[in-house]
Amino acid sequence: MIILRLNSSELVLIFVALTFLLLLGIYWYFKQAATRRRVETMLWQQTDRERLINQIAQHIRKSLDVDEVMATTVSEVQRFLGADRVLIYRLWNDGTGSAIYETVLPPYPQVLGQTFPREVFPAEYHQAYSLGKTRTITNIEQTDVEPCLADFVKQFGVQAKLVVPIIQENRDSEVGNSQANHSTGSYLWGILIAHQCSRPRKWEEWEVELMQHLATHVAIAIQQSELYNQLQQFNAELEHRVQQRTAELADANASLRVEIKERQRTEAALRRTNDTLQAIVIASPRAIIMLDREGKVKIWNPAAEQMFGWTEAEVFDRPNPLGEADQQSEYAALQAKVLQGATYFQSEFRQKRKDGTQIDLIFSAAPVLDGEGQINGVVAVIADVTEQKRQAEQVQLAEQALRHSEERFRSLIENALDIIMILDLDGTIGYVSPSAEKVLGYAVANLVGKNMVEFIHVDDWSTTYNHLINTTQTVNLVRPIEFRSLHQDGSWRILEAISQPFVDSAATLCIMVNARDITERKRLDEIRSALEREKELSVLKTRFFSMASHEFRTPLSTTLAAAQVLESCQDEWSNSEKRLRNLHRIQDSVRNMVQLLDDILTINRAEAGKLTFSPSLLNLEALCQHLVEEMRLNAGTQHTITFTCEGKTVPVHLDEKLVTSILTNLLSNAIKYSPQGGTIHLSLIFQSERVLLQVEDQGIGIPQDDQNHLFEPFHRGKNVRSISGSGLGLVVVKKCIDLHQGTIHITSEVGKGTICLVALPSNPSRIVAAFDEPE
Repeated sequence: MIILRLNSSELVLIFVALTFLLLLGIYWYFKQAATRRRVETMLWQQTDRERLINQIAQHIRKSLDVDEVMATTVSEVQRFLGADRVLIYRLWNDGTGSAIYETVLPPYPQVLGQTFPREVFPAEYHQAYSLGKTRTITNIEQTDVEPCLADFVKQFGVQAKLVVPIIQENRDSEVGNSQANHSTGSYLWGILIAHQCSRPRKWEEWEVELMQHLATHVAIAIQQSELYNQLQQFNAELEHRVQQRTAELADANASLRVEIKERQRTEAALRRTNDTLQAIVIASPRAIIMLDREGKVKIWNPAAEQMFGWTEAEVFDRPNPLGEADQQSEYAALQAKVLQGATYFQSEFRQKRKDGTQIDLIFSAAPVLDGEGQINGVVAVIADVTEQKRQAEQVQLAEQALRHSEERFRSLIENALDIIMILDLDGTIGYVSPSAEKVLGYAVANLVGKNMVEFIHVDDWSTTYNHLINTTQTVNLVRPIEFRSLHQDGSWRILEAISQPFVDSAATLCIMVNARDITERKRLDEIRSALEREKELSVLKTRFFSMASHEFRTPLSTTLAAAQVLESCQDEWSNSEKRLRNLHRIQDSVRNMVQLLDDILTINRAEAGKLTFSPSLLNLEALCQHLVEEMRLNAGTQHTITFTCEGKTVPVHLDEKLVTSILTNLLSNAIKYSPQGGTIHLSLIFQSERVLLQVEDQGIGIPQDDQNHLFEPFHRGKNVRSISGSGLGLVVVKKCIDLHQGTIHITSEVGKGTICLVALPSNPSRIVAAFDEPE
């Protein structure tokens, strides 16, 4: 084995070399990733440019409307390049020019429609631009920009610009036209310009190439449109000249030679026209079909092949396939009428394609006349409107449904008993339903434009406005609100209303309010509530007198009997045991009556809102232990009372007097309603923000029917039999717990016992704040 021993300098060199190789590898990796991203970006941009160019080219092939092509070009170029302004500048023969199409972003001024003198685009520029020159200006302040040009474009906010010529090839230019390059046959029709107004901009090479491609397609569209217009003009001129020459032939045979020459010139023109027509027929986006008198196909252009599925080779000089299969079809009937001399324009019919599918068509046709005026065929121009018709039908379904919906909802709103209003965010009434006159007495015209504050009681306005004009509320959180509204007769009506945000047709945020008159309902509710209170008071009064007659009679009778015994029997005074037993009877009876009176007073103070609530730091565990000891002394040997404490014992802010009343009543009930004895358990549990007190016994339990009335004064269960009680203990407990903002939950089963679980919050700040608020 060969062991290499390297000194520290050699190790450092090796480490540096390895580090260099690692950094070189990382650099190579990120360079490849950056190259890949650039290639992907270039491919995406190239795809988007090709899509835009193809879109413009498709417009040119499908339509002869040059206005549509140029408007689409400036819009798409502006969107694609993100330029602030794109326009097409037309150069006129006199050297002036106009901005004839433009797309510009605000706030920059429009150039569209303005005509500029020849100095704006001097003649010396024409030669260069007619040869295909483009000009890119990154910053209008750059040194190679002519000062006059810079001053001129600054008035339109231009910081950078890109100019590409629109050149027509092989166009016959007028004599003296400075826009034509006679050596190359090219004609400078105008220029396509992109402006950057917000900032200087460096124009990329692909952006220049895109503009050049689009300018070429625009030039093709213009030349195609001009050719079409020339064709129409040639046809009109040709017809006029044929008629003129025919009249001359009839008038003078002597001019036959002149006529022959004229005919020859005319035939030459016809040949040129025929060539032009043939080119138009081939390039037409609509199907063009020509038939002879026998119905055989003589012209079947590429658009017809694409539209119907038959190639020209399949149909040429053969019967027209469109009417051959069904001589009774609509198209066959139209064809027959045209051969008889009828002319149709924009007639609609349905026709089957070669594959059997049906399409909707617009048909324009006219007879073809020979030199003697006889019909020798028919020519038809047909457009496929299947998709347009389907879309139009869908819109017409949709529009009818919208009308029906609008009529239905308008009828519903105008005949509704509720008031429906649309308010601005400041409360101004923009719309109100006719029901407002029935409810409040005001005519609709007297309400629209007024603010709701004029009709709402001053004490209710603030709350009502905040509730109704709250644009943040969601539909699921909408709650009705009640407020007083002024009637025209001066009385106040009580309305119940809900609201929700509403966006009208102008995209303005408003508030829709639905309100109803509940004045009578509130009056009836008050009457019903008063009757219910009277009924409850009557029941409570009956229960109170029944309880009082029993609960006061028993201790009073006991007291009276014990006092009589002490008065009449001398030996009762002499015998200390008997004397103390009678005195204890008197004390217990008085104590029970005092407790009963205290419970009644406690309930009365709580109902009147005068029950004192004074929380302070309290050792709740010690209080519970003390009360358990007292209860053990009073319960005797028949009951076993236990106590447990769980959790970390900490002082809590509670009202000691009220807590004592809660525990005393619950433990007393547990003892009282466990006549057979058993175990009574009190548990204390400390939690993070509350304490739990649970009293559990093994007594007689509470019937299910009575559990719904546990906290009603003087109500006692059906199974208490002869066990004395006032029916106020749990009522007092509930009032004391409510002052603490606590809860009580009671579960019980007859014959097995009862569990009372009390939860009291241990955080005093929220409790005290709640009871410090003024009434």
